[in-house]
Amino acid sequence: MAFRWHWLLIWAVLGTVGGRSLAADTREDRAYAAAVSAFQDGMWSRAETAFAGFVRKYPASGRVAEAVLLQAQAEFKQDKLTNAITLLTARRTGAGNLADQYAYWIGEAQFQGGDLSAAAATFISLTYDFPESSLRLRALVEAAVAQSQLRRWPQVEALLAPTNSVFQRAAQSAPANELVIRGNLLLAQARFAQKDFAGALSVLESLASQTLKPEMDWHRAYLLYQVKLAAGDLGAALAVTTNLVQIARSESNDVLQAKGLALRVPVLEQLDQPSGALAACREILALPAPAEQAREAILKMAELAIALGRFSEAEETLKKFPAQYPDSPAADVALLTLGELQLRDYVSQPTATNQLPAAQERFDQFLRLYRNSPLAGKAHLDRGWCLWLTGKTNAPETLDAFRAAAQCLQRLPPSEDLAAARFKIGDVLFAQTNYAGALENYQAVLEDFTDFPAVTRSLGGQALYQSLRASLALTNSAGASEALEQILEQYPTNDLAASSALLYGQSLAEAATNHLQAAAAREVFEKFEQQFPDSPLRPQAAFAVARTYEQDPSPDWSAAIQQYEAWRKEYPTNELLARVTYALAAAYFQAGNETNAFRLYTNFVAQFPTNNLAPLAQYWVADYYFRLGGTNNMEAERNYKLLYQNTNWQGFPLVYTNLAYQARLMAGRAAVGLSSYKDAIEHFTSLTSDTNCPADLNAQALFAYGSVLMQKESDDTNHPLANYQKAADVFSSICQLYPTNESGALAWNEIGDCDLQLTNYDGATNAYAQVIASPYAELSARCRAQIGFGLALEKKAALASGSDQKQLLQLALDKYLDVLYDTNRRDQEPFQDLFWTKKAGLQALPVMEALGISDAASLNAFFDRLEGLLPQLKDSLEKKRAAMLAAGN
Repeated sequence: MAFRWHWLLIWAVLGTVGGRSLAADTREDRAYAAAVSAFQDGMWSRAETAFAGFVRKYPASGRVAEAVLLQAQAEFKQDKLTNAITLLTARRTGAGNLADQYAYWIGEAQFQGGDLSAAAATFISLTYDFPESSLRLRALVEAAVAQSQLRRWPQVEALLAPTNSVFQRAAQSAPANELVIRGNLLLAQARFAQKDFAGALSVLESLASQTLKPEMDWHRAYLLYQVKLAAGDLGAALAVTTNLVQIARSESNDVLQAKGLALRVPVLEQLDQPSGALAACREILALPAPAEQAREAILKMAELAIALGRFSEAEETLKKFPAQYPDSPAADVALLTLGELQLRDYVSQPTATNQLPAAQERFDQFLRLYRNSPLAGKAHLDRGWCLWLTGKTNAPETLDAFRAAAQCLQRLPPSEDLAAARFKIGDVLFAQTNYAGALENYQAVLEDFTDFPAVTRSLGGQALYQSLRASLALTNSAGASEALEQILEQYPTNDLAASSALLYGQSLAEAATNHLQAAAAREVFEKFEQQFPDSPLRPQAAFAVARTYEQDPSPDWSAAIQQYEAWRKEYPTNELLARVTYALAAAYFQAGNETNAFRLYTNFVAQFPTNNLAPLAQYWVADYYFRLGGTNNMEAERNYKLLYQNTNWQGFPLVYTNLAYQARLMAGRAAVGLSSYKDAIEHFTSLTSDTNCPADLNAQALFAYGSVLMQKESDDTNHPLANYQKAADVFSSICQLYPTNESGALAWNEIGDCDLQLTNYDGATNAYAQVIASPYAELSARCRAQIGFGLALEKKAALASGSDQKQLLQLALDKYLDVLYDTNRRDQEPFQDLFWTKKAGLQALPVMEALGISDAASLNAFFDRLEGLLPQLKDSLEKKRAAMLAAGN
């Protein structure tokens, strides 16, 4: 857990034990005292057994509730988290005045077990269920910790920010409380994560006057640095790094001191102070910083020197480092980095031939001086690269260098460097025509580093390519087929595939940018069928041929359909049948034949219910009915529900999870199309109450929910507009959850519309003003708000008289004219929103008439503009123009 109050809570229980002394008066007392003693001595297993025995033997004892709680805590200390949760949950009804502690420890165990969502829910429930509990603040902060670890930043803010929350009330009464301070740090982090830099800064500044523990003070300063940097306040960010270094130095924490200095470097670079950045790097190297941090500092020093045009200085800095810092643990890092810099220089500038032997000499020197260093494997690997680049691709000494690298690196945790060493061993053996040995090493790269995505990205495709070459050299058609199958599945766009017929054209097909390239890809696949007539991958090659027709920049859907249909007849039992069938359905759809597409997608779900494409097919079917609209929405809703209710598809998280949420949203929209508002609300609220629902879909569901409430008749006949108030509350929640994006701005428009219906005209104008001022609102949203503002002012004018009425009408007219004459547009918004512009003009016309505006120039300019926007209304507008001009005369 992020915060450790466990012992405080434990001793609170032990100190009371029902208000009675632990003196061993009776057998019951002695049994309980013995269990407590075992607990106090940290003998967790013994304490667990003793308390369990006590409860069994004395079930009527007044100490049972305490015994159960302490038994669960003993289980917690032994990581028997499920046992602790089960015990406390089963015994909650008998917890008495310890019920809040039961709930708290259930949450602790859930958190410790990694069930963060459940822990957050438990802690939040505690704050509601036990309003008098002394644990409420702690539980709320721990709930925020759980949500923060899930990266649910809006939820963290929702827990900590509201002014009437448990946390904010505690913050007002006891701002120096450690829980309050930690909670404020979480709140600042949440706002920063949501790009609310001003909000984060406000929280951090409120902590500036507090005396914080060094750990929290460092955290506060680090967050402040991030905020200032993100806001572009480089001077302030630089000042904060000074504070970070001072805090770490006062605590003699070299690691944090080095980190604080490292944070200075990018700021100084952005401030165009490379000399200062160099100085910060030197300070890092003067500390006993972790080797990786020192290595990064040295590399940065070299980069800064190069940026300054001082290339020799970069190398000289690294050369002198051992003499400058003879006792530094980074001496070996400096020497290795110097060699790598020289090797990098050669790779980027092969004409700098002197750099390659210089680099090799550095690696040789390293291996003489630091052969037992953890970096020795890296030095061997770099030395092998030097030999390879000199042209010794099949030399025994090159093979020895890479093998020595692998041997050293195998003593350390698996790494990308070890993968590179095994790959280069394969390359040297391949150059020596030892194809079997080469294949063994390439396979090791593919099989032993599956937990390293970077290895898969950088070496996976090449290792498969080389495996294919080695298999072909060994005339191992099965191995070649297996390698090709993996390439087609894992690296369909790999550039290596396009350069050789050995990869049977898959990469060429994926990367085709014109008709000739697509045709060339088909030719390669045809050669593949001639070269491997008995390969089990013939269906895969035929599938690839068909795909080239749709991958062509000008897709030939008719040809693709013909190929897919032929494939299905020739290979009706092949494992690729599902993929081909799905591709055929998609091709029919793209060709405009929705009837055949519908038939294939519908049959696909029935024929391949466990295929990971089945959810996508189901979604297409539901969309098909939704596009038809009308009564077809009933089938649309049913099919969307079939998608998210199918438990068999939940095993496809990459395909299913977001699709299921989207299907639930669309089911609600289909229900709206049927005017089944109750069902629609059920769909939408199931999303808004799901904490795992993606933020964008949650926002859409909230909007849809609010919109349905505005359409639905009130269930309370005495309050026919009640649903508008409910809708306004829903839209308000959107503003709170998404204050820094367009969703919040759009929600304010809806709130304004609701307030208009509720005759809350001041509320409406306030809501529309929020949209107009929002930096996140697009032009159309602001235009809509301007018109809504004007409508609210007109409504207010209808309730006024005399000069007040005229003033309100004039203000309304100004809002309409702002839209009509395009004064609402900001920089980088080159286009008018014609819909709202036309509406603004039509809305302005009766207001101008009511105000008796008669100035001929103004009226003519207005009508000319309006007729240009609405030429179909020219006749009626001309009559109105004439009438208003005549009235002015």
